[in-house]
Amino acid sequence: MSDHKPVSHRPDYVLFESKRMTPIEYLSRREAIEIIAAAKCAGVPDRDVVSEMRQNGIDVEDGKANDDANAEIWSAVDQNKVQTHIYGPGDRWLKMSPFETGLVPLLRSPRGGDFMFLRPGNSLHERITAEFGPRRLGLLKLVFRKVEIEKLAGLVRRRQRRAAAPKPGSPAIGRPSRRDQVRDCVRQQIEEGHWNTSRPLKALVQLVQRSLKWDKGLSESTVARALDGLHESNPDHKFQRPRRKPRNISAIQSAV
Repeated sequence: MSDHKPVSHRPDYVLFESKRMTPIEYLSRREAIEIIAAAKCAGVPDRDVVSEMRQNGIDVEDGKANDDANAEIWSAVDQNKVQTHIYGPGDRWLKMSPFETGLVPLLRSPRGGDFMFLRPGNSLHERITAEFGPRRLGLLKLVFRKVEIEKLAGLVRRRQRRAAAPKPGSPAIGRPSRRDQVRDCVRQQIEEGHWNTSRPLKALVQLVQRSLKWDKGLSESTVARALDGLHESNPDHKFQRPRRKPRNISAIQSAV
């Protein structure tokens, strides 16, 4: 029997597909999708189906998040914000226009992203095979410049923050501020008849302190500002606290 074994190109393919073979300062399509998906999902909990599978010990990716990220990348390509390149064996390069990326079957598809379905009848086939060779379509890698993907991720994060920001007039989300709590408590004490402006301000401070049950004490100035704010928004006499008159005003005027 002959000791000759058929030559397998599989090791070369595995080596080429490894992350270390992606050129420096460039990202593979999968790496780019991971970055954009992370930017789009920042602060957003995983979908229930994804969380359930991960809790069961199954390491899965969120397919919908990756699909959305893939669409985000190609939208940026069409707007010339991100450039696409083909990288192949021998450190060969070929830049693609947005129009050309649409000519490669399934290149833009979330489940595609390679050049395996490029056929001789395709107008782009001759150009690509002339650069890389007719039998190396399976070794070609679609890559993006890292700086452009990171810039796109920043734009996506800013867009997500703007979308999450409360609109004017919408109810506040989260724990109310201490100032708002003091103001609302002062209004409640007055409207329920527990305090009126004929009583000392100190008595109102004590009522608010007991109602809010804060460890840190309240100052009269804090409660006074809350009362003044209520009167500014609603000029009702029940919110108008009496002002102290300066002492010895006649003596001060004569001294001047």
